[in-house]
Amino acid sequence: MPSYQLRDTATRQLLARGLVDYAAAEAALDRLDDELEHALAANGEGAGRIRLRLDIEEVTGSITKTVGHHVLLLGVDDHTGPLHAL
Repeated sequence: MPSYQLRDTATRQLLARGLVDYAAAEAALDRLDDELEHALAANGEGAGRIRLRLDIEEVTGSITKTVGHHVLLLGVDDHTGPLHAL
C-alpha cells in the first residue's frame, strides 16, 4: 500500500512523510501554508509574496514517484470582492 510525502521542489527537502493518501497530502499542504503564515506573522515579518513549489510524492516500497505539484503563495491576500482597476 502506498504512502505519500511532501518535498520542496527546489531544495529537495522532505517536509512531511507517511501520509496515508493524496487527500492527506493536500491537507498537510494546507497546514504547512497556515504554519508558515503564522510563523512569519509572529516574528513581525511580512511574507513578501513568497512562492514555494512543492511535490507530492507517492512511495511504494523503495519506489518514489512524483504524482502532483502545488505552489504555495504566502503573503497574497485573498480578495473576495470584485477586482478594482488602478
